Amino acid sequence: MKAYLIVPIQKLFFNDRVFDLEKVDGNVFGGFCHCGGEMYQKAWVEDWMMISECERCWRVEGFLFENKRFVERFEIEVVEDVKDFLSEVLTPAELEAIVNKAKNANYNYNAFSRAKKRLEVMNLNVEDVIKALR
Repeated sequence: MKAYLIVPIQKLFFNDRVFDLEKVDGNVFGGFCHCGGEMYQKAWVEDWMMISECERCWRVEGFLFENKRFVERFEIEVVEDVKDFLSEVLTPAELEAIVNKAKNANYNYNAFSRAKKRLEVMNLNVEDVIKALR
């Protein structure tokens, strides 16, 4: 399962879609890590996925629920740079067009249009991406 926590824009990419996060305040128990450390809840996606982080090794994992019953646990890759995430989901020409648009440089309109459409299908607002790239 491919999942990315996109830190600069506080979104989760999961199953080819982008979801908003509901942050958890404080240190709320979120399970035990494979390393033996305690995990603390970092965020939720509605009521069907809990995202937890280990206090010892900093591993981030998703806990998938269905009708409030645990279904699956998997690792989530944390992405600190939006460009790293975009390079996974866009073509090089599309990525270059979005980066150039963010820098107010000349860009390929057709590639930008394709990238915008691809991001919208994933439920990711292109304006949020451009703000994060600036």
